[in-house]
Amino acid sequence: MKNEQDTFGRIMTHLVPWLQKRMPGAQHLSISGIQKPGMGLSNETFLFDLAWEEQGKRITKGMVLRAAPLDHKVFPEYHLNHQFLIMRALRQSNVPVPEMFWQEEAPEVIGTPFYIMERLSGTMPKDYPSYHGSGVYFDATPEQRSLMWWRALEMLARTNMADWRKLGLDFLGVPQAGTGPIDRQLAYWSRFLDWIKDDPSESYPVLEKALQWLRDNAYVPERVCLCWGDARMGNVLYGEPDFNVVAVLDWEMAFLGDPEADLAWFVFMDWYLSAEYSLPRLPGSPGRDETIRRYEELTGWKVRNFDYNEVFAAMRFGMILISVLKKMKRQGVPIADDMYHNNCCTRRIADVLGLEAPGEHKKTVNVKEDLVTIQFNFTGPGGSDWYIVSEQGRARRHEGTVKDPTCTVRATAEDWRCLQNGTLNQIEAWKTGRLVVEGELKVMIELKDEISRLQSAEARV
Repeated sequence: MKNEQDTFGRIMTHLVPWLQKRMPGAQHLSISGIQKPGMGLSNETFLFDLAWEEQGKRITKGMVLRAAPLDHKVFPEYHLNHQFLIMRALRQSNVPVPEMFWQEEAPEVIGTPFYIMERLSGTMPKDYPSYHGSGVYFDATPEQRSLMWWRALEMLARTNMADWRKLGLDFLGVPQAGTGPIDRQLAYWSRFLDWIKDDPSESYPVLEKALQWLRDNAYVPERVCLCWGDARMGNVLYGEPDFNVVAVLDWEMAFLGDPEADLAWFVFMDWYLSAEYSLPRLPGSPGRDETIRRYEELTGWKVRNFDYNEVFAAMRFGMILISVLKKMKRQGVPIADDMYHNNCCTRRIADVLGLEAPGEHKKTVNVKEDLVTIQFNFTGPGGSDWYIVSEQGRARRHEGTVKDPTCTVRATAEDWRCLQNGTLNQIEAWKTGRLVVEGELKVMIELKDEISRLQSAEARV
């Protein structure tokens, strides 16, 4: 029997008999290859292979288990059953989603509610590091980037145009007439803002003023649609090498409301992933205006309240960002308190609404023009301190430490080796504090090839 204190062991111990009851015809059922990918800051995601014999034939299927977190929540409530039911319903639409197999709302099986769906093959642009600095989108040609963008937007339009009544999605809560769709969302995010406060006296002036501005300027939407809620390329699974859409994922923020909220979130999140890391948007990435025009062409609807919904998007993500940062801090990841108030979301809101800036925005470092330094501090067996000095993008390695580095990277020597050979996922290492990056993350992203070159050169010595 697996160790009950080990997450993987607990899942394997209790999941096999649970599955056996739902697959009475399966013989010699087993789970193997369970792993936790570096994805998702809210739900817990586990991948595994399910194997069994049926009518003398051996069958193996890749599965995904998504579970509500046991602690350190990002959202106040986790309606996993909503996610399961949404995707199951969308199987009857033209929005591609995985096949949904089973759900369990009782926490007794593995300690928390969960559902299981099919595991599909494909690739996704990552948020960390930003896809504007590395990964499949960064490595693609401008033409491929444009294709990925437009196909994601088409999935957004299909979602908004889906007949949610026919699909039976009214359990998401049908808004009242008039400003009801807006009012319902603002009420939720008002509760969210109160929930993320560790103390009632805690204040977030920019977000609070944005919330009041949204209330004061609420409008009557022309239509109520199924909104994806977290519409972005990072939630689209693309096939390779043609970048066809395999599946649309992550429905935990879905709601019934004005579809323009989805469109503004889609555009805002891409801007954030560029601005937050001081990375330029990559060639081939369509702009705001042409994205709006294309959405109008796909849906036949006129976009009339984009600016309002962009403020709404910045406010929502600003609150989520605080929740994520607090979760990471509770997990031991060093987080500067200033980030709660002074970040890309709050600065964008302040700029749009004419509010006092929440703090200074540091001058962007240009690795092609500026002299930059990256300090590496590796602990444990084989650990060492070394740094690189880069002038106009060409770097040199030095042993020891450097004063006031542009960026500092900390990890154990073993974890760093695992990050380099791909056996440790960078996102998971960052989320769990095994990889700490302080200062200008953009510098590390842009000099990744130079870092690899210097690592390889050192290994050959």
